[in-house]
Amino acid sequence: MGTESDEKNVRISKRKTAENMNWSGNMLERTHFLPEKIKLSELVSLLSKAQREKLISGCDIKNFARIFEDAEIMSTVNCFLQNGMNVSKTARILYMHRNTLIYRLNKIQSVTGLDVRDFGCAVAFEILRAAYELK
Repeated sequence: MGTESDEKNVRISKRKTAENMNWSGNMLERTHFLPEKIKLSELVSLLSKAQREKLISGCDIKNFARIFEDAEIMSTVNCFLQNGMNVSKTARILYMHRNTLIYRLNKIQSVTGLDVRDFGCAVAFEILRAAYELK
């Protein structure tokens, strides 16, 4: 039967093994891939022109262009995404009523079909924007 000190030594040994194998701790401290260094626009730029056109071909690009070229809407979307898609925080930072922000987000959804409040749609929106800007 193990004693309390044996159990403690086993726990310490397991922790040190995990630390040596880089299994514990903060991932951002362990890797050079920091979120602010990962740019979707750079990834999209690595695609060939044909691949980017194929990516855009599934969308009504004229509707997306209306949104992408509207500076007010795009500054709203940028702020919204930079603030973790948090409506209240974004409205506070932009000094606007949260219903105004929701109205703008709904406008994007009605024009593009993408609800940027949904993470998957927000990523798709950003990829399409990067592809559109490279076109």
